[in-house]
Amino acid sequence: MEQNKKQVIFIVNPVSGVKKSQNSIEQIIEANLDASIFSWTVNYTDSADHALELSTNAAAAGYDVIASVGGDGTANKVIKGAYGSSSAVAIIPAGSGNGLARFLKIPIDLGESIALINRQNTKLIDTISVNGELFASIAGVGFDALVARKFAKAERRGFLTYFRIALQAYGAYRPRKYMMIIDGIEVKRKALFVSFANSNQFGYNTVIAPTALADDGMMDVCIVKKAPIITAPYIMGLLWRNKLDDSDYLEVIKAKEVLLTRNRNKSINLDGEPVKVGKDLKITVNPLSLNVIVP
Repeated sequence: MEQNKKQVIFIVNPVSGVKKSQNSIEQIIEANLDASIFSWTVNYTDSADHALELSTNAAAAGYDVIASVGGDGTANKVIKGAYGSSSAVAIIPAGSGNGLARFLKIPIDLGESIALINRQNTKLIDTISVNGELFASIAGVGFDALVARKFAKAERRGFLTYFRIALQAYGAYRPRKYMMIIDGIEVKRKALFVSFANSNQFGYNTVIAPTALADDGMMDVCIVKKAPIITAPYIMGLLWRNKLDDSDYLEVIKAKEVLLTRNRNKSINLDGEPVKVGKDLKITVNPLSLNVIVP
């Protein structure tokens, strides 16, 4: 490490959208990161767990900034590695949905998001744990977890693939009954899915939690009813216009802790990735527990 310069490590998912750029990530970094302030290194991941390992090691080594270059799944692993350290996390959105970056108003352009690091403007945000698994954006059970599972197996990423999978699965999907204890109060609902939101969206600007804040010490429990398929264009319009709460299909409850009982140990949607964490879920907010670089 160079003395008297802040140290940045870029943890790059090589199968994310970064490979679509005409320039290499090294060229983009060199063109946009202020070399008088920062010295930097790049590490490429060969798996999701490798991203976690690299981030954990970087935090232990005292890097000032740990930058995630990839999608929400890569960011999730980098955040887990940096959690509890003094390192700031930079989100360089190179994935398909980029939900957390869009929520934090981070530019989708790689060069512009890297240039944000120069300003050294950081903010403490909440994270949420579900049975000990950390996430910073959104997790959920039900239909969105099914879509996440199918999307993870798809050969192509991107919004069109996501939308096609959701549309194909929607008609046959039967809403489930959920029993929850939300901050000590029993809540029973039949729902298409239930999301636990720290940010406002899944990605692609599909806003499921219009009032979500990442620094209020609360999660938004979003209980979504199944709407008739004929209303799909209307519902999608509400999602993209940040107005789903104008409909009768969304109920939002602010909470610090949720206990949820399920019949089976199916995977949940955790920052866009399918993860198995157990049948019964305990979801808790970790207030102001992550330092991120923001505009």
